[in-house]
Amino acid sequence: MKAPEARRAVRPADLRSDPLADVAVLFMALDENRIQVLFDKLEDHEIRRVSRAMANLGKVDIDQVERVIGRFRNEVGRTGTVIGTAETTERLLRRMLPNDKVSEIMDEIRGPEGKTMWEKLANISPEVLATYLRTELAQTSAVILAKLPAQHAARVLTLLPKSSIDEIVLRMVRMDSIQKGVLQDIEQTLQKEFITNLSRSYERDSSQIVAEIMNRADKGLVEHLMRQIEAREPMAAGRIKRIMFTFDDLIRVDRSTFATLVQECPADKLQIALTAASPELRELFLGSMSERAATMMRDEIESMPAQRRKTVEDAQADLIIIAKRLADEGRIFILDEDEVGEG
Repeated sequence: MKAPEARRAVRPADLRSDPLADVAVLFMALDENRIQVLFDKLEDHEIRRVSRAMANLGKVDIDQVERVIGRFRNEVGRTGTVIGTAETTERLLRRMLPNDKVSEIMDEIRGPEGKTMWEKLANISPEVLATYLRTELAQTSAVILAKLPAQHAARVLTLLPKSSIDEIVLRMVRMDSIQKGVLQDIEQTLQKEFITNLSRSYERDSSQIVAEIMNRADKGLVEHLMRQIEAREPMAAGRIKRIMFTFDDLIRVDRSTFATLVQECPADKLQIALTAASPELRELFLGSMSERAATMMRDEIESMPAQRRKTVEDAQADLIIIAKRLADEGRIFILDEDEVGEG
């Protein structure tokens, strides 16, 4: 039986039967000049295969190293125990390849755990998978879900928009077999656009962290901090503003789904939040209610005593959390700023 590629830690007994593992040991044992010469002669896909093998090599004792290098013994720059890990592989690659290429290769190696693409997907949370599938065609989503463990696929399905679930399941029912070429295309797309990007997202962007803190901070503090950031780091300030989601941004909720947001908002929180809302946003909420409910809400707001700023901001923060949850569940859609008012 043909030995598998070195996608796992290599045990000593495996080295004689796994040519790719032999190459990995040789690369880890050679001096940098010779490694550079070899890398210059490899194609991009070959560099990726060797890099993955090195990262998964594990500890190889001196006897195994000696057996692998054999006829190259006189040219080896250093001998001894070789330890192949993601960290040692990355250090080696950075001496010979551009940083962006190294980052791309290491992102693939450090992706979610699993030997195959489908094992990797099975280790990704249903929420993350559902978010990705919302942008995919029904046929593609059907293929992906069909390849997942049934329990995992069921959890993902429950998080998808109801309007999409019916079509996806019908596609799965009608799916007799999946052509090899189609499956390979999907695997390559998932690796390139999803797994690699997901790995990169583990190293959280500093603007994302600051924006999340700002979303939960006192409004006065946020305004002060944003003035400081805008003065000293204008580009970062722009990124933070794009990521932040404030109560005023609820104006960007798509009109066709705004009623869903209104239905989920507790009436007591909503009337407090609307006391400090812009006239346009207030009318948007009231216009999404029944005439009777809107009239009652207007009367409550007009007769309500003045509220402390902290009380209003807390109520607005609660509604923001509700909106984000509904957006994650696919029950409402939040438009980009340049989309508001189109159509």
